[in-house]
Amino acid sequence: DVEDHHRWQLQVLSTLHAQRPDLVIGFEMFPRRVQPVLDRWVAGKMSTKEFLAQAEWDQVWNFPPQYYLPLFEFARINRIPMLALNIDKKLTRAISEKGWDGVPSDEREGIGHGAAPSSAYREFLRDMYRVHAAERGQSQGRQSGKSEPTFENFVAAQLAWDRAMAEVLAKPLGVDSKHRPLVVGIMGSGHIRCGYGVEHQLRDLGVERV
Repeated sequence: DVEDHHRWQLQVLSTLHAQRPDLVIGFEMFPRRVQPVLDRWVAGKMSTKEFLAQAEWDQVWNFPPQYYLPLFEFARINRIPMLALNIDKKLTRAISEKGWDGVPSDEREGIGHGAAPSSAYREFLRDMYRVHAAERGQSQGRQSGKSEPTFENFVAAQLAWDRAMAEVLAKPLGVDSKHRPLVVGIMGSGHIRCGYGVEHQLRDLGVERV
């Protein structure tokens, strides 16, 4: 939610692209189902207004588009592939309510079962869970983290989120082992802090250099 952070991201992307024209950029902001919209945007086949409408920005992300538009425009100007990394909010909610095993396999958007989280990540997620519980107005007893089934579902949803983004980021790296593009993911810090989330899942997928 800090606009300057996204300006910094643009500066870094610009420098990376100067060194590695084979850049690919993944964005947490978009669920996988809008990938065709991102492809048409990069190809220059729609206006900014059409892009935001067809990508369902108001439904899929909670921050102003102007924070991110310079990144999207940079990709379009330079014809850099954009990848939709996220899963649909409906799936995240379903896992949070029912757990991973409670969601039918044909409703999981093709996501594989994620690598088990480290104990440190579980503790990190427990802190996040307490914050979310407080925001939902739950009692002090329920936000203590002792409601294990609910907490386990929270962990399962986070793992699915991490795994989904890792799978999309890893895919371009497996196309040609002799020439692998530089793949960059733009995502919230909770998914990358200490290497617990997406990095852990990437390594499980065989990506050694993260």
